[in-house]
Amino acid sequence: MTSEAQLQKLAILVWAADPSRPELCATPFYFAAAAAAMDVEVEMYFTARSVELLRQGVAEKLEAATGSGKSVADFRREALAFGVRLYACPTALASHDVPENALIPTLAGQAGAAAFLGRSLDPAWRTLSF
Repeated sequence: MTSEAQLQKLAILVWAADPSRPELCATPFYFAAAAAAMDVEVEMYFTARSVELLRQGVAEKLEAATGSGKSVADFRREALAFGVRLYACPTALASHDVPENALIPTLAGQAGAAAFLGRSLDPAWRTLSF
């Protein structure tokens, strides 16, 4: 039998949060921070153009709501402060020409489809996609 504590894990797939659409980019970090604040173990997996949000300097220039004064990087920092772990898909990094030395230093590592699918198939984990 699975205990409630074992079910407090969330893997978030971020694939549609495209920097060309900043209004879509803060929400995944917001949900991740909220879950982590509720003592949920949270991992975020970035693929497609969303890997650009892990490139140094990109999220700092984006505001989810124009004139809010809060950048997407601010939302990312909040999620990280709550212990959320961020992973970049190596295939997406290569596809979008994001070299490893351009990534934010707080990245937990690189992990792709197999890692996220492993989480989604594990009964202890729940998943969300953005």
